[in-house]
Formats: sequence, structure tokens, C-alpha cells
Amino acid sequence: MKSDVHNFIKRHHLFEDCRLVIVAVSGGPDSIALLHYLWSNKEHYQIEVAACHVHHQLRGEEADEDAHYVEHFCHERGISFYQRRVNVKEYACNNNMSTQVAARELRYSYFEELLSRYPNSILATGHHGDDQVETVLMRMVRGSLPLITYGIPVKRKIGQSVIIRPFLGITKDKIEQYCIEESLHPRRDSSNESFAYTRNRFRQEILPFLKEENPMVHTHVQRKNEWETDDQSLLMALAEEAKSTIITNKSERNVTISRIALLNIALPLQRRVIHLILNYLYGKNSPLITSIHIEQVLEMLQHGKPSADLHFPDSTLIRREYDLCHFMKDHTNEVEQVVQTLPIPGSLSTKTWIIESYVTEDQDIVEKDNQIILDYDVVSEPLLVRSKKPSDRMTCRGMDGTKKVGRLFIDRKVPKQDREHWPIIIDGEGQIVWVPFLHRSKVADVGHDTKKVLVLTSYRNERSDE
Repeated sequence: MKSDVHNFIKRHHLFEDCRLVIVAVSGGPDSIALLHYLWSNKEHYQIEVAACHVHHQLRGEEADEDAHYVEHFCHERGISFYQRRVNVKEYACNNNMSTQVAARELRYSYFEELLSRYPNSILATGHHGDDQVETVLMRMVRGSLPLITYGIPVKRKIGQSVIIRPFLGITKDKIEQYCIEESLHPRRDSSNESFAYTRNRFRQEILPFLKEENPMVHTHVQRKNEWETDDQSLLMALAEEAKSTIITNKSERNVTISRIALLNIALPLQRRVIHLILNYLYGKNSPLITSIHIEQVLEMLQHGKPSADLHFPDSTLIRREYDLCHFMKDHTNEVEQVVQTLPIPGSLSTKTWIIESYVTEDQDIVEKDNQIILDYDVVSEPLLVRSKKPSDRMTCRGMDGTKKVGRLFIDRKVPKQDREHWPIIIDGEGQIVWVPFLHRSKVADVGHDTKKVLVLTSYRNERSDE
């Protein structure tokens, strides 16, 4: 075991720029063996060794005895010892989480606090190769996001320091053998035998089968996890580079991308760019982001309709509008229906538009693209301006019958978010007179008998984006 651990430490440069290694010790075989190994070899690695213990107050006297055992173990060998009691049940209740999750959060919070007191210190835990196999299998079965590695990292950041796992290259059996050879008598946690915990079921039912098939399964899983971590890091870096060329607009709660630009990069990068955008909106590693969400976005962009919506958890809307895709956080689809009267002559402003009106006797006036000319004496007043309704239909110039206003937006490829605020001008009888830039109606059409002309002009409100 000793040579395997030493080679693992050397290969991963675990003690680089490190002066103090604090070992997280529960009192069980894994952490006691690790503490003993590092303490016995501290001169060789040129490190100082300390121990810390977190008392979770979950197992009564058994937990008290664990704490006393670790303290005594350290005292006998002159190892600096730190301890913290935490109320896991209270924390779990207050934060609506399981006791396992609560215990982990409190434990790692204490680790970070402890490390912050000592410069050039790192924390070591006793996770081993069997733990690695169990973790990878559990996360695969649970359906964790495939874009992140499933395994336990050899090193990982915690605050301004790192956590290391020197035993990931060896099995539980080797640790037990080390304890026998060094006359160590670790504590045994009775909860490790309970089938109530998922890990214990994997450990007792699945792991023995895998080891029977291949006693070196832990080595292969560890190597796969290390290589996969390197691959993921590279792909994420490439996705970050690609993302900057794909995003067309970005704010605190909205990200807009070019659909064509996204689809022009490799599929693995497409998935990761979407993941990075959702991470930005939800927060890194949010449990609300799953592989299903990423696949839904890709399906919508690759094969879906030109205009479509996806409603994700926590009030997040993903909207495709032809070549654009909007990722919107805390979005509400409810558009307040505001009806305003258009003064004649005069003007009014909406959130995104300005509509002006005037009356003239000039019969030779020619409509511009942003105008409509009406027979003033035929128009039924008042003229009103509102947003569209699903039932809206209009009689369009140059066409027989009526046409759905919604169809006009689709035919002209107007983005959905613009449709919600697009002005619809109606007369006093409720007939649609004009949908600016899209179509003019036959209502109050100018003819040979027209004496006065009503001119309506529409402009985009330049202040709408302030």
C-alpha cells in the first residue's frame, strides 16, 4: 500500500507549495490510516500534519466515543487536533434538506474556516478507490449531468485552499491491511451497515460483483475519471471561446444567441454552450439544470418550428425567434393589455412605439412604408392603440376575406417578444385599421369622394431600450 500511495502522491503533486496538511478524521479505518501514513512520512514529504474532527451529534454515545478516540490518537502522537460540534438535525430542518446533505455542508464549511487560519495549508480526506467506483456508479444511475465528471476529484478547490485525496489509488482492503500491519484499531461506524443509505447498497451488493470480474476495477475507474476531467476541461474552455462568438446580446437576466452560429459549431460544444448560458442564469452547478433541458433546447433549435417557447423551472423562458434564441430569467408571459386613445391630430407613445396623426386636404399625398392614409370623414372615432389579441382578424387591402393578425406576424417573421408590444390600431367600432409595417386594412380606404385625409405615422421609440 505504501508504495502505491507514495506513487499516487508523487504523480499528482499533492504536496506542492504545501506546509501543513490537515487530515479530516472520523475515527474510521480510512481516515485513521491516512493520518497515520502522513504522520509517519511527514519528514519525507517535508510537511506538518494536523487532524480535525467534526462531531455531527447524530449517533449519541457512539459519536462521543469517536471524538474521544480521535483526540486520544492525536495526543499520543503529538498531532495537533481541532474539533467542531455541529447541530446537523437543526440545520437540516431549518434549510429543508436531508441530514446527509446538511452534515456535508456543515463539515465543509468548518474545513474552509479552519484552512483560512493557516497559510499554505491543505485538507486531506480518506476517500479511496472503492469510494470512487461507488460514486461514479451512483451518479450514473441517478442520471447526473453528463457534462461534468462523475467521480471524486484528486484535488478540488475549497475557499482559497484545496482538498486532496491521497488514497484514491488504493482499495479498502489495502487500507484494512495497513491498519493491521501498523497495529491501528480504528472505530467502526454502525451506520455503514444500514441499507437505508444508497452508498451502502452499492458497496455491499454491486462492488463485490465488479471486483470479482476485475480486481483492478478501481484503477480503471480512477484513470477514466482523470482523463475525462482533462477532456471536460478542454471542451469547456473551447465552449467558452465559442460562446463569445454566438452571444448577440447579454444582460443580467437575459442572453440572446444566434441559432445559426450555435449550430455551426460541433455538437459537444453546442451542449456545453447551452450549459454555460443556463449556468449564468441559474448559478453554477444548479440542480435545476439537467441533460433533458439541454436536449430540449437543441431539439427546438435544430428541428423545431421557427418560433417556439420552452418553459423551464424557476420562471425561465427559452424562446426561439427564427435565427435568434433568447434565454430569459424571471420572465413573465403576461403582457398587460393597455388601450390608449390616439388624439387627432396629435401623438401617443407606447413602450416601444410612437404613433402620430394629422388631417390634411392634400389629395396627392403618397403613403410611406410607416404610414397609412384614411378617409377622415369615414373613419369611426375614436381611434385606439393596443397590443394584439389571439382572436384578432382584419380585412387586408388587396386580399379577399379576413386574415389572422397572428399569421401576419409569422409570415413577416416578427420575433415573439416584439409581437407582444406591437401596436394594433382599431376604430371606434372595434375594426382593425392598421398593423404598422405589416398590413393596412380596407377600413376607411381613400376613394374618389374623399375630401379630407387622415395620415397615421408610426416610429420605433428610440428610448425603449434605456
